Amino acid sequence: MNDPDFCCGSAGIYNIVQYDESMKILDRKMGDAQATNAQVIVTTNPGCLLQMKYGAERASSGQRAVHLIELLIEAEPKIKQIKNV
Repeated sequence: MNDPDFCCGSAGIYNIVQYDESMKILDRKMGDAQATNAQVIVTTNPGCLLQMKYGAERASSGQRAVHLIELLIEAEPKIKQIKNV
């Protein structure tokens, strides 16, 4: 991903007090995320998670944003299945 450490625009309450600027930042971040062709966007920050979920929905990108723990929970049955094969 280009600029992986670039903010998503949430930044605490920045997306509330500076909504328009926050959306510009989010648009840039979503463009970078879409360019990866990844189906899932993973984050560990709750504010970023909400912002990225909104960005994926807003962009109709087909991507989904999840917390790392959600991804691990989803992967557990698949991992168990692989181990039993």
